[in-house]
Amino acid sequence: MKDIKICPSMVCADLSQLGQQVKLLDEAGVDMYHWDIMDGVYVHNFCLTPDIISACRPFTQKPFDVHVCLSDPANFITEIVNTGSDIISLQFETTPHIFRAVETIHKLDRKAGIVVNPITPLSQFEVLLPEIDMVTVMTVDVGFAGQSFIYPMLDKIKRLRESIEEKNLEVDIQVDGQINEKTFMDVIQAGANVLVVGTSGLFTVDDDLTKGVQIIREKLDSIIATL
Repeated sequence: MKDIKICPSMVCADLSQLGQQVKLLDEAGVDMYHWDIMDGVYVHNFCLTPDIISACRPFTQKPFDVHVCLSDPANFITEIVNTGSDIISLQFETTPHIFRAVETIHKLDRKAGIVVNPITPLSQFEVLLPEIDMVTVMTVDVGFAGQSFIYPMLDKIKRLRESIEEKNLEVDIQVDGQINEKTFMDVIQAGANVLVVGTSGLFTVDDDLTKGVQIIREKLDSIIATL
């Protein structure tokens, strides 16, 4: 089993203290950071910018994963790379020339990922697996907080993990959307190894973020011990 990584969703952090929150989470022992960029076009929501991500880069050396949730993600690859981010995760459904976009990311010496909506079947993106480093399976509809976890996504995660192993690939499976104490066990058993934790998964676990990360790590360790 791959190591389970804790990846805070930084849009759920205290935006008035964002740099300090990045630093605090670094010291608390998170593995990486998840950043959402939304422009109000593909989804009816606005979320972060490359400049904000750049401003937070000096506070940690741990990987930044940027979910480019735009109507044309490939047009912004260079801007995202210039933030110092490590993984560029393109919204699959709005990136028509996906192979070319992934090639561009790799030529710029970054890891390439895709983010797939709940409605998108594995058959549509399976051919892309040998070319990418991570798949983010949305377990809610993209762009809106407070939704319920979509449980049929567990079967998609399981089949995706099986496909990755059958092809002998090194591809991470990240899950995003109501990933918390209620769903940790399910998504890990299905095959996910990168957990995007947001409001319910981390930022309201405890008033002390450091203690919150510790609580999550202990829960994940106890789950892994049973598998």
